[in-house]
Amino acid sequence: MSNPLPYKEQLHLLRQQIPIGIRQGIQLLNQTNGDVDEARLIFEAAVIETIIQKMAVSADTARKYLAIHHYDIPQTIASINTERFTLSERILQRSKNNKEDALTLIVQSVESSSGIQREFWLPLEELAYLPPPVYCLLVMYEFLNYEDWEGFASAIYFYSGIVTIQLETLPGLEFVANHLREAKRRSDEIYQQCKGWQASEISNKVADDAEFGRHQAVFNAAKTMIINGLYSLVMEHVGVFP
Repeated sequence: MSNPLPYKEQLHLLRQQIPIGIRQGIQLLNQTNGDVDEARLIFEAAVIETIIQKMAVSADTARKYLAIHHYDIPQTIASINTERFTLSERILQRSKNNKEDALTLIVQSVESSSGIQREFWLPLEELAYLPPPVYCLLVMYEFLNYEDWEGFASAIYFYSGIVTIQLETLPGLEFVANHLREAKRRSDEIYQQCKGWQASEISNKVADDAEFGRHQAVFNAAKTMIINGLYSLVMEHVGVFP
């Protein structure tokens, strides 16, 4: 026969009061000679100390949040973070190893919190009222998506004046803005020289042009720098984001 479970009734009572496993419950009851109240107090004190260490909060704050969440540690941590950090701060914490994902989530939160409506692409000329860091993020994020969807030859005409101005506000990326301008200038020259040609013929000539290709190559090589610059922008000005 197997040995009967020690403190069976007390263990049942203890587990009704706190979220504890059988083994840990028995250990506490052995420690307190079966005193359920004392076992509960020892458990609560240990969990409070865990929250204090993990979240750098006072004992009173830890106790308050733990009581709300019935001493469930993950739920307590999530609740404290919700009040302590903004949505963007929490996104940055969760997605610090994937900057593009973080920027996507933050752009979505800006659109939602600001009530921005989009058909397909954002109406960037109508959004200049936003705080400068927020506007820069939306402009550049939208441009990168447009370029990925439509290609570089089309993207250089996508809100070109707005895009290059915003790109120049990101430290160290002024040269990329210049290459976008030069790519557009060269494309315009080719379209002017090839008036009367079929659109597909002109597109092919632009794609095959060596000077245009050099500007495109610079942009392609700088995409990661742009993402890093936008991420740093959000980190530095996170207080103006939702």
